[in-house]
Parts: sequence; C-alpha cells; structure tokens
Amino acid sequence: MAPRGKGKKTKGRGAFSGLSIIASAVLLFVVALPTFVTLAVGLLPSMAAFIFDRSPGRMMARCVFGLNFSGVAPYLLELWQHGAQSVGGATQHVFQPLALSIMYGAAGLGWLMYLAMPPIIANILNLSAQRRISELRKNQRNLIKTWGDSLIKEVDR
Repeated sequence: MAPRGKGKKTKGRGAFSGLSIIASAVLLFVVALPTFVTLAVGLLPSMAAFIFDRSPGRMMARCVFGLNFSGVAPYLLELWQHGAQSVGGATQHVFQPLALSIMYGAAGLGWLMYLAMPPIIANILNLSAQRRISELRKNQRNLIKTWGDSLIKEVDR
C-alpha cells in the first residue's frame, strides 16, 4: 500500500466549494431575506474577484473578500441589532451613498493590498537575503584567517 502523501495528486475541495456557497445563499434567501440583500449588494466586488481570479489558492479573491466583508459587517450588525428586518429597510439602508462607499472602498483597499504587498514582501526578503549573505561572507573571511588560504581555492575579496 502506497503512502497517502505520495503517488497520485488529488484535487482537494475546500469547505466553500461552489455547491456549498449556492446552498448557503438559497438557505439565507429563504430564512433571512434582508441579510441576503445586504450581503448580495455589499459583496459584489468579492463575487467579481472570485469569478475572475483563476490563480491557485485564489489569493486575490481572499484578500478582496476579507476587507470587503469587514466593510459589510457593520451594516449587517446594525441590521440585526436595530430590528430593521424588512427588505425595504435593508435596501434603503444599504443603498445609502456612505454605506456603499464604505463597503466598496474596503473592497478597493483589498485590491490595493493585493497589488501592493508582493513587491513589498519581495523587497523585505531581498534585504534579508543580502544581510544573510554579508554575515556568511564575514564568517567565511574569519575561517580563511583561521585556517589559511588552503581552505578554499578562490574567494571574492
């Protein structure tokens, strides 16, 4: 019997596969329509990101969704706490310009973070590698001083 980790690669499906998302949306539509309306309108940028992001791991969609949901969450909490559990109240509340700008602005920050973070992380990793190289060269010079030039044939000085 072959070990599990080796051999054929299987395509893993996450907890949020397409079928589970659709089933959750239908259940939410039936049980809590105002919450569904708020989420459907507020999370439009996340839906677009999930549709257009085809990269492995869907990092862009995750980044946009995280910040987009943080922009929608205050309006969901307000909807649940103040008892405006009607579709008219939810749509009136969600379609205010300030609410839409906060929800979509948070998603825009997610897009910005997705675009800005890879170069920043690359620079940090590059600086860390340069520092490590200089430490190793210093240790190499100390070894050459201790053991002599016979230790290696050629050293960049």
